[in-house]
Amino acid sequence: MEESFKLPTLDFCDAKLKPGTLEWDSLRDKVFKALQEYGCFEVLFNKVQPRALHEEMKEIFNFPLEFKMSKSSTMFGYLRQNPALPLYERLTIKDVLSPGVAETFAKLFWPDGKPTFCDMVLSFSKQLSTLEKTIRRMVMESLGVEKYIEEQNESSNYVLIVNKYRKPTRDESGIGLAPHTDKNILTILFQIQVNGLQMQRENGQWVDVEFSPNSFVVLVGDVFKAWTNGRLHAPIHRVLMSGKDQERFSIGFFTFPKEGYIVKVPEELVDEDHPLLCNPFDGIKYVKFFKSEAGQRAGHDSLKAYCGI
Repeated sequence: MEESFKLPTLDFCDAKLKPGTLEWDSLRDKVFKALQEYGCFEVLFNKVQPRALHEEMKEIFNFPLEFKMSKSSTMFGYLRQNPALPLYERLTIKDVLSPGVAETFAKLFWPDGKPTFCDMVLSFSKQLSTLEKTIRRMVMESLGVEKYIEEQNESSNYVLIVNKYRKPTRDESGIGLAPHTDKNILTILFQIQVNGLQMQRENGQWVDVEFSPNSFVVLVGDVFKAWTNGRLHAPIHRVLMSGKDQERFSIGFFTFPKEGYIVKVPEELVDEDHPLLCNPFDGIKYVKFFKSEAGQRAGHDSLKAYCGI
């Protein structure tokens, strides 16, 4: 039987939050505990306006399907998921903070490039990248491996994805997005109006994830779990649209390793109690492996199948 679950709620609104302060140390300990136990937490963060960005992106979803389908590439654009997930479609901007990327994306859909949209995307992404770096720094401090902070930051890219899930018909499955773990480093997710995110607990039970309309959820991905040598938990989650009477939107901000970067567990995190779990691996090639037939067969054990010891 499904039930609801309230994640730990952590407040990142304090403008004075700085490393070395009592406030920082207290929040850092809560972050690490939440990511160890649940692999996710709810975060209060008041420096962005996700609803304004959603309204701009919503305009794109309303364009004719044929037009949207013509605006897709390996870098950005529109994507409909496979026929097994007919409720789901998305807009993607890879390397969103790289110069000119937001402008190139905008010109796919608006002839004038819509400068106000580009400014909104960049402002939103810069603020969330700062939040993401803060969270990762807190984890590395907790593990005593602060010396890798700069390398981690320089070897990361960011992807902005806006997801849309339509309500199912009477004859359709309510699965909006199939059960999975994220294949990246960290995800920061904002859902708009309609809930639908579910997490699988240790006993296999699915629970609704409750979080407030103005907050985000942070989730650990497989790559960060691997880099910490299993110290963090990467939660299995899905989107369920059964019983929903309106469409659902969410905005995801994803941190990935740069192409060619080799993810390697720091030697400081390997000991008798924590034997090495993964061989060094290319994070982007791991994503590609997961999409392959072998990766799909491995399912939730895809990380172990790809680089496990």
